[in-house]
Amino acid sequence: MEYHSIENGFKLAYEISGNAQGPKVVLLHGLFLNSDCWREQLDFFEEDFNILRFDLRGHGRTTKPQERFTIKNYVDDMQSLLEMLGWTKDLYLVGHSLGAMISLVYGLKHPSHIKKIVSCSGFCFISFEAETDVLGRTDKYDLDQFALGISKRGLNPYDEEIAQFVAKQVTDHLTKEQCLRATAASAGFRVCHHLKNLNIPTLMIVGEKDITTPIWASEMLYDWIPNSEIVIIPNAGHLVILDHPDEFNELVASFWKK
Repeated sequence: MEYHSIENGFKLAYEISGNAQGPKVVLLHGLFLNSDCWREQLDFFEEDFNILRFDLRGHGRTTKPQERFTIKNYVDDMQSLLEMLGWTKDLYLVGHSLGAMISLVYGLKHPSHIKKIVSCSGFCFISFEAETDVLGRTDKYDLDQFALGISKRGLNPYDEEIAQFVAKQVTDHLTKEQCLRATAASAGFRVCHHLKNLNIPTLMIVGEKDITTPIWASEMLYDWIPNSEIVIIPNAGHLVILDHPDEFNELVASFWKK
């Protein structure tokens, strides 16, 4: 991976792959994971698209600050990276979970940069109960148990190889303290009513069996975002990009072609 320096020694890990002449795609991963999670999408899209993926602040190979960070930091980091690369027009954003939330906020702040958004397993607010639940599970289990638990909750059907692949993204790069700090970054997040001003074509994709960001969370996005669509993938879980990649990829490709 390459590294983009932002400030005070902070470095953002990123990688560009695919067709350098193709439309530009930015992939935004979810909480605790990193840009490795997009393996099934890279195989599908790299032939035709120029793809940027990066590890969010506090995740993967990117710097993990000791101080608290927030959604604003994620968005500002993304802006700095995209401006450095000259990726500021006709972008296709694809965000999963936390990444979906970041993609929507980025679209609100920088609408001229974006052509279309795919929000997968997304949401527009974090309740105190949800935040407390994640913090509680993070604190309760040792790191290996917690990392495997992401897939036990998130995959449908459960698959041991995928679960180990997901867990490795956590155990290879994060400590429990860093997981807690990453969770706290979303505390108090609420952007729902602002989404009525998001005039970018947006597709919501959600798994029927998603218990982390259930169908109603994507339905809220659909209600707020004027130019939006929603598709529910039968029997898929929260980690739909991994447990139902073929259906997900085809939906994204079809949306982009419209």
